[in-house]
Amino acid sequence: MIPRRVLFAILLSFLCHGIFIFTARYRLSYDAYTHMLFADHYARNWFSLWDTRWYAGFTVVSYPPLVHQLIALFIPFIGFDAAYAIILWCVVTLYPIGVYAFCRIFTGRVASSYAALASAVLLPIYYVAYVFGQLPFLTSTLFALFGAAALNRYLHKSNGYNLALAVSLAATTMAAHHATLLVQPFFIAAIVLSRINKQNWRKSLLHLSLFGAIALLAALVVIWPFWKWGMGQTMQTPIDHLSRHNFLTDPKAQVYFFWPLYGPLVVVIPFIFAKWPKRFRGLIMAFVGLFLLGLGGTTPLPLLIFGSNWQWLTYDRFTFWAALFLTPFLGSLLIILRRKARSSAELQVRIKWRHWVLNLVLFVFMVTSLGSWVIQIYFPTEPPAINMQPIVEFLNQDNRSQWRYLTFGFGQQYAYLNLLTTATTIDGSYHTARTLPELRNSGIAEIDTALWSSRGISAVDPILKKAGVYGVRWGFVNHREYNPELEMNGWLYRTTLSNGIAVWENPNSILPHPSEPPLPDRLASLSWGTLPLLSLIITSGLALFSCSRWQGSALRYDA
Repeated sequence: MIPRRVLFAILLSFLCHGIFIFTARYRLSYDAYTHMLFADHYARNWFSLWDTRWYAGFTVVSYPPLVHQLIALFIPFIGFDAAYAIILWCVVTLYPIGVYAFCRIFTGRVASSYAALASAVLLPIYYVAYVFGQLPFLTSTLFALFGAAALNRYLHKSNGYNLALAVSLAATTMAAHHATLLVQPFFIAAIVLSRINKQNWRKSLLHLSLFGAIALLAALVVIWPFWKWGMGQTMQTPIDHLSRHNFLTDPKAQVYFFWPLYGPLVVVIPFIFAKWPKRFRGLIMAFVGLFLLGLGGTTPLPLLIFGSNWQWLTYDRFTFWAALFLTPFLGSLLIILRRKARSSAELQVRIKWRHWVLNLVLFVFMVTSLGSWVIQIYFPTEPPAINMQPIVEFLNQDNRSQWRYLTFGFGQQYAYLNLLTTATTIDGSYHTARTLPELRNSGIAEIDTALWSSRGISAVDPILKKAGVYGVRWGFVNHREYNPELEMNGWLYRTTLSNGIAVWENPNSILPHPSEPPLPDRLASLSWGTLPLLSLIITSGLALFSCSRWQGSALRYDA
């Protein structure tokens, strides 16, 4: 049975995240509207691999579809915003049980349940969910935690059921987000090294090889159109990202990509170098590797491992994974504190230190997590909310939506506008998918956000020079700093809408032809629309079929 403390952790996670969901903090996050647009695509045409709204047309196989498809299932009934919120709420609510399953690989039920309880109010989860808005990444990592537990049970029990479950979870993890492939070697290393001297090494290596071969095949097949598309990609001009900076010389990088992603867990880091049982050595090595990679350009490690591609990766995800790898240590440290508190109680100390210490730890975690609710208020990363309705009405008049448009200074809200109108744009919020050479060579993330990029507004000049060729006629300006660049490229000011947004017109634009997809691939469309969801259904079935075996087959260590 699942310990009551873990059930309480799930309830606590449900309630605390509910505060963020009902106050719609996810709308202020960086990527939320991006994932809503992908989900809206599948709600409109489930088997279509081409979307016309960004980049003058782009292929959706550039992003694994599982989470977007789950959101899409609810869109016809409650709309894209509420559908996103429901899936997000479900995922973050389940994190305590995922952390518990992962911690049980290394420590006992009580210590793991304490770690699960802390994870209900773990700042990194809130930060990634409500500041970054990386729902597919959160979902994939959750599956990876369960997958690590299933792999550990397979190496211990060596039966077909656990092998099937571990493989199915690996496939589902890839169907949710491809980047989680980067953390799989760390999970495997932590598990394998924790099992040294526990069983025959030849037998373990054989079982691990069998799992690796089948899991790799499953991960390739479940989203094979993505891998096929990726093989044809070339490196774009790198886009500056704070997570790649040197944390020792750039305090801003620390503020955004170190302290919030560890939160109170940072106090646990010094203790991992204490004397721990042998089963922790793999976990320690894995954490150190993830910790160093999470420092981005502070160390040469990313360059050594990823080569020139290191400039395209973002390293906050390694920090998030490193924080999760700290949770078994946190649970064990709380057990040590509890034992010391018991000895104090035996000395007839009046205050019940045992409960006081544990409650204090939980309180600190809760305060820091709920404190992230105000991050976007006091440290906004996005412009104030813009009323999009006047823009939508403008585009709907006189067939203006047949032309493309650009926004300037909207921040990630421009992706929200993309959801509300049939007009299309050459901008977009998933940079990996863009194909226009002016964008790929620009070195900026979005045209809209050039004001805040290291290259400045002038970086959009080559794009504006060619915008008319791509049918861009309208520009909606939220920051007047863009005006000189528009004037220099021949754009003309037309009017200011009731929401304060200035409308500019490009008189040199050519009416664009409808965006045509590449030659249709029926097999790719069919597999993209079925295999990811099928992997989730199989995984859920395997887990529910023998839920009691999950508990019965768990390795039991003394706390």
